[in-house]
Amino acid sequence: MRRVTHMSRNRLLLLGAVLASGAVVLLPYFSRGSNCGGNSAALASVHQYAMLAIIGAKDSPDHTFRVGTANAEQQKELAELAHSLWIPKARFLVSNATLSERESQPRRVIVVCDTPYCNVPRRWIGSAPYAHAAGFSDGSAGLISPAEFAALDRSSFAFLDVLYPSQSPENAGWPRRRFGRLGDAGITGIARVSRAP
Repeated sequence: MRRVTHMSRNRLLLLGAVLASGAVVLLPYFSRGSNCGGNSAALASVHQYAMLAIIGAKDSPDHTFRVGTANAEQQKELAELAHSLWIPKARFLVSNATLSERESQPRRVIVVCDTPYCNVPRRWIGSAPYAHAAGFSDGSAGLISPAEFAALDRSSFAFLDVLYPSQSPENAGWPRRRFGRLGDAGITGIARVSRAP
């Protein structure tokens, strides 16, 4: 068996150090963090809104849904939908146009997130291009580019959180109201939060 000389030992140590350094540098590119929030949450929210609108149209006597004339149950759901835990700074624009169960128009945007995110589709290296989550009149949801968002005629849209503010004071502005500034989210911030019995 060949003896390891002093020079070969140094080369092995150097090679080990280079490999370890390379692993430390490359590890963030291969680690898979959470994909909660961003367009993951926004897509879920706009899809939920689109389905709520379609079901609302099917259930109404005139087979239409108008966001401004939602019933009490729908209003509660819309208020909860307007304040997402995972994307607290984002707001949703909703179309004031009537959605008919027998929609004869081509597919159109009925809800869109005003904040673009770049976490969907998830990529191993780098990030996806910025996009806005949108819900459509056929109940589907997808991403539109910032250019498509800019070209969207938003004159007939309103902010969902303005139409339906949170009805529950303990959920209003979650998590900003509960924790105040970001730094207040520690143990003392959580200790101050208590639910009324």
